[in-house]
Amino acid sequence: MHCGAHSFGWKMPETDHSSYGGPVFRSVSLDFAHLGFSLSMAIAFVVGASVRADEVDDALAAIAKVGPQAVGSAEARQARDRLLGHGTEILPQLLVAMDTKNVVAANWRRTVFEAIVARELAKSEPEFPLDALRDYAADARRQGRVRRRALALVDQLDPTFRAKLIPTLLDDPEFRANAVDVALAAAAQAEAAGEREQAIGDYRRAFEHSRAADQATKAAAKLKALGQPADIVEHLGFVVDWYLLGPFDAPDYGGFAKVFPPEEQAAIDLDAEYEGQGGKPIRWRPFRTEDALGQLNLIDAIAPVKEAVGYAYSELNSPGEIEAQLRCGADDNCTVWLNGQRVFGRDQWLNGTRLDRFITPLRLRQGKNTLLVKICQGPQHKDPEVPNNWSLQLRFCDATGIGLGLTSALPPAK
Repeated sequence: MHCGAHSFGWKMPETDHSSYGGPVFRSVSLDFAHLGFSLSMAIAFVVGASVRADEVDDALAAIAKVGPQAVGSAEARQARDRLLGHGTEILPQLLVAMDTKNVVAANWRRTVFEAIVARELAKSEPEFPLDALRDYAADARRQGRVRRRALALVDQLDPTFRAKLIPTLLDDPEFRANAVDVALAAAAQAEAAGEREQAIGDYRRAFEHSRAADQATKAAAKLKALGQPADIVEHLGFVVDWYLLGPFDAPDYGGFAKVFPPEEQAAIDLDAEYEGQGGKPIRWRPFRTEDALGQLNLIDAIAPVKEAVGYAYSELNSPGEIEAQLRCGADDNCTVWLNGQRVFGRDQWLNGTRLDRFITPLRLRQGKNTLLVKICQGPQHKDPEVPNNWSLQLRFCDATGIGLGLTSALPPAK
């Protein structure tokens, strides 16, 4: 199998080794005079190559105009057929073109990519621009799903490449989880071999780079078993310190729209008393959830009620003015105010609390930030066997999912 780059159509394999340790086929400039080309022949050759490159650009541009309901599909079909007249030399260009928000155009270009690949692999000596494919798969600036397609092809051409690439991608937006899995596996292997310090280092690296809750949980558990600290709540940015208030009476599904006193106040009065469900007096009470992933169970923390509304309040110190993400989920639903401004609300019912179900970008102030959350509880499910859960899970993190170093600024309980 030849996987080299080409210069004007000639294959010039000159082996070398890349930073990944695999063979590299470098393109080598051609000396036209040495090959017996006249100047006019050389110019004609270069012009011909330029025309073919322009044909590719024009065809890709035609496909870029497609849209829903078959808009531009006739022109795209003609452009696809023209692209299929080319060989594997246009695969890198197709990958770049597939990195687009126009899903329809991306699918058209993908069909060309797949057809050229299948046609080439059917040959007895297929030839691919392997260096360019490797580079694309490793390029964190590119769209993840297109990079995975490039890597899947490289897997067939150079089966050793993935094992060398993935461990280097602990901060990669697409392959981070794969790299963390590799680090966890290396740590487990070191631990089994009795190499305690190596295992601790590998588990620590996996934990610090993890963004998925299951990976962070696994790495933290391993570190703690080895006598090392690992705080998932801090790492992923969960809010666990609250003052809770409720239940307020909210018949049927009316709680989301109904306005209760905490929403009307310019500043939350933690000493205030209100009339709650059934006419009972209710007050703010401090509560810290001990759940490993910050989930707040309001059935336990407030009361096992139905058709009700509860509130959770917190104050958080931010080390600076930070572009952040609010990530939350609630059963049944929640509304969120940050520093007195409503930043999120979703009138949905019968929802389970799922990690990061809703993501909202926002800006945190330097210093103290106030946080008020309204959590609704609906009627009993029509199936009496289905439990009426009432819960909240909320965190602040950056775009990658790591916590921002926020600390509780709540006043001490009286």
